[in-house]
Amino acid sequence: MGRGINETSARGTRAKVVRRVVGAGFAGAAMAGAMAFAAAPASAQPLPTIEPTVENAAPTLDNIKLGITKAVETNPELESVGEWALTLFPEY
Repeated sequence: MGRGINETSARGTRAKVVRRVVGAGFAGAAMAGAMAFAAAPASAQPLPTIEPTVENAAPTLDNIKLGITKAVETNPELESVGEWALTLFPEY
């Protein structure tokens, strides 16, 4: 009987320690975020915005087109669908 009580209290103590460690971790992360926010200069200029254009998206579109082309090469039965899909992309 005494052994069961000791095991139960040991588990409870371990759980409390784990909760405290996790709580301290969250508190530390919150404090680090607050410090980083406070350290930022107030007069910092905002980052420039980049307007999305076809030229900006060209590498991604090229990769998609290449994927469609390779899919058609490995699966000839998809040729009509592949040709149709390639017509959906702009020419630049």
